[in-house]
Amino acid sequence: MEILEKYKLTFVNRPFSYPDGKTVNLKMALHLVEKDFLGYFMGRFKDSASIDEIISQIDFIISEGFYDPEYCEEIYLDFLTMKYTDTSVVFEDIDTDRRFLQEIPFSDMKEMLLLWKNFVQTSPFDGAAVDKYSEFLYYLKDGESEEVAVSFLVKIFGEIDFTLVKTEHIGEYRKEFSTAYSKGKNDEFYITSLYDQNGVMIYEKEENYFKGTSEVVIRKYYLDEKTNYQSELLYNAEGQFSAMENRNADSPYIYANEIETILPGFLAKNPYYKNSDMIS
Repeated sequence: MEILEKYKLTFVNRPFSYPDGKTVNLKMALHLVEKDFLGYFMGRFKDSASIDEIISQIDFIISEGFYDPEYCEEIYLDFLTMKYTDTSVVFEDIDTDRRFLQEIPFSDMKEMLLLWKNFVQTSPFDGAAVDKYSEFLYYLKDGESEEVAVSFLVKIFGEIDFTLVKTEHIGEYRKEFSTAYSKGKNDEFYITSLYDQNGVMIYEKEENYFKGTSEVVIRKYYLDEKTNYQSELLYNAEGQFSAMENRNADSPYIYANEIETILPGFLAKNPYYKNSDMIS
């Protein structure tokens, strides 16, 4: 994905609601520059055939070694033109001055088109019906400012709810810190998650500071490899083990004073679950 970062391009799924209440998914390419010409260009080609046609034009020019306008036509859109050279594509604004926007080498353009093709072929598909209350996740890139990302997302999406996710790696583990936003404002609701080397969530902390209140809930998750059943473990305000979810519906939780009787040796064999520390 380095090529997308190089050109400040990102792909997102955006819920879009029609006046009749129907909400569908829109596949969007967003160009994080003042004039979003690459995002606009990608968004006009959402089927495999049209994307493949552009790629085949580029491949033909590369194989011939030069651009022949008789065989490869320029692409004219409502607000944009894409021209070919012997080694690159050139984007120009459609105005009286035909203002130059950017020249992109064939190799880079092909790579971005292939990534876009893969994205539009991945569920949820463009135009698919979605829950109108859906929100989208935006993963912050390394070094990307949260303030800049929020400003951009609000500008693009208006009042759609979204969650910013910051990712970091701790050894073999992946940590995610999520911040919820409603109508462009921080909800003061945060979730910290930790995933093991298999991508299974083993830790989750919810922090809610809405309107001056303070509520912190920590959960850990234990996967029984024999039964493939995942149990939830809860902790008190001091970080001590409080209760474990039980598979028995008549007794939904195993409490701290019962666990040694019902599951003898569980905490000794699995010391990670003795307290609420994210990393032991």
